[in-house]
Amino acid sequence: MDLRTVKELAKLKAQVGPLQRQAAELLNAAVDQAKKTAIAQFKSHFTAGGFTVVGEAKRYAASYEGLQFFLEITETHGTASFCEFSLVPPALLGEARVSVQMIQKRLPSADRPVMTREANPLHDVERELAEVRTMLSSSAPEFSFAVLEEENVDAPVVSVIRGDQPVFNSFGDFLASVYPQ
Repeated sequence: MDLRTVKELAKLKAQVGPLQRQAAELLNAAVDQAKKTAIAQFKSHFTAGGFTVVGEAKRYAASYEGLQFFLEITETHGTASFCEFSLVPPALLGEARVSVQMIQKRLPSADRPVMTREANPLHDVERELAEVRTMLSSSAPEFSFAVLEEENVDAPVVSVIRGDQPVFNSFGDFLASVYPQ
C-alpha cells in the first residue's frame, strides 16, 4: 500500500470514529425513550383497568385487591434485542410469565455485499463511513416487541424468539392482546 493511500485511510478512520459515537448516542437515546414509552403503556393499561401501579427502574407492580401483575425489565446484550420485559401474572391465575424482547424494526446495513475478493481496507472504511452517514441521516430507530416462548414456572428459562411467536408494534399492543380491558 502506498503512503498516499495510508494517509487517505487515516483521514477516513478519523472521520468514522466520531460519527460512530454520535450514531451510538442516538441509538441509546431511542432505546431509552422506547423503554420509557413501554413502561408508560404498562402503567396506562393497568390504571385504565382499575389497578394501582407502583414501582421504579426495573420492576413495576399493578395491584388490585391483593392480586399483582409484575413488570420486570432486564437489559439484554444480544445483537437484535435491547431489553426484555417480563410480565408476571398473579400466582392465583396459574399462568406462565411471558417475556417480550424489544428489537429494532429495521436493522441498518442488513444488505451488505459479500466480499468475494481480497479485502481492501480503504474500500472497507469508505463503506463504513457511508453506512454511518446513512444511519445518521435516517429517522430515529423504531422498535417492535417480540414475544418469547412462554416460560413454564417449573421449567428453565427459555429465551428463544420463535418464528411463529407474535411481534407487536408497541408494548401496549402486546398488553391489550394478553390482558384486554
